[in-house]
Amino acid sequence: MVKITYITSRISLLVLVALAFSGCYNDKSVRNIEYAPNMYNSLPLEPYSQTDYSTSIGGNYAAVGDGIDKPRYFDNGLAAQTAPKGTVPRSESWYIEEAYSPYPYTDPTGDYEAAGANVRSPLNDPATNEKGYDCSETSFLRGKEVYEIYCVMCHGANGKGNGILVSQGVYPTVPAYADRPTITEGNMFHSITHGKGLMGSYASQITPQQRWEVICYIREFQKLGQQQ
Repeated sequence: MVKITYITSRISLLVLVALAFSGCYNDKSVRNIEYAPNMYNSLPLEPYSQTDYSTSIGGNYAAVGDGIDKPRYFDNGLAAQTAPKGTVPRSESWYIEEAYSPYPYTDPTGDYEAAGANVRSPLNDPATNEKGYDCSETSFLRGKEVYEIYCVMCHGANGKGNGILVSQGVYPTVPAYADRPTITEGNMFHSITHGKGLMGSYASQITPQQRWEVICYIREFQKLGQQQ
């Protein structure tokens, strides 16, 4: 019985080896046998082409047999589908500003003054200003939200530099915005982008649009200081 089991196991091993080598050809121009080819041979969709790859209209997926229907991806059979409702065109979004108009001032310290003199907020539209803000009230309120997430712990709720990290001695005194009316929006955008002093860069946390919105909110602290 032991001998029969031994012989059977040897035969099974030989059969497995034979099956494995049956998928290997000496002719390199011939595709070898593939197991589950759909797992690693994808069917890419070309723009403006049909996606109904059934044999009735001729399939072109070599990894699937000619007699097998190909999948139908969309009901209308087209690769280029209509954009979902609510999609914003690139020309009307911040995508162009962020991806194709990179911030030109790359030196954190050397370009600070140049940024202050030359960089202006794209939100400064007199037609939308309300209550003296340098942007619309909507942008002002969005800037307030961003400020209260990323800035309030150091600069304080009223921009007086008395945030909790300062009051507890974690960081030294932070100047109040009301005492620094000459800081321009370009200076602030540069500081948020690259960091300044002990403050690190917030470029990875705050998008360019959000930076301008939070600057709109901060400018209100400066104005209040000038009125006092």
